[in-house]
Amino acid sequence: MKNLEARLESVHAFVSERIKLASELMKTRYDSRATYHHFKDCDIVWMYIPKRRRGLISKLQENWEGPYTIVKKLNDVVYRAQRCRSTLSEKSSILIGQLHTGPPIIVLCIETAGMCSL
Repeated sequence: MKNLEARLESVHAFVSERIKLASELMKTRYDSRATYHHFKDCDIVWMYIPKRRRGLISKLQENWEGPYTIVKKLNDVVYRAQRCRSTLSEKSSILIGQLHTGPPIIVLCIETAGMCSL
């Protein structure tokens, strides 16, 4: 019985080591091809929200909504953004894959208040 336990422990250690190695290899492969976008506070971005409407061809539909301003970076892939011309203070958390810098817009950014105005 002790021999079986020893073999199970050694197999478990071997498998967990191989899983860690495979995970590191997958991460390096992903990181080599991934494109990183870094946004700062008060950056103007557009949010990708594909909306399917009947009667319109999908490529003619508006899939980008905005402009939004970046309020805060929550982690590497999630940002807190606020709609620019909104009377309400709607803030939402957005994944980085849904953000794009979009066309240039002239922006007045007040750093102290953290608010941006067009």
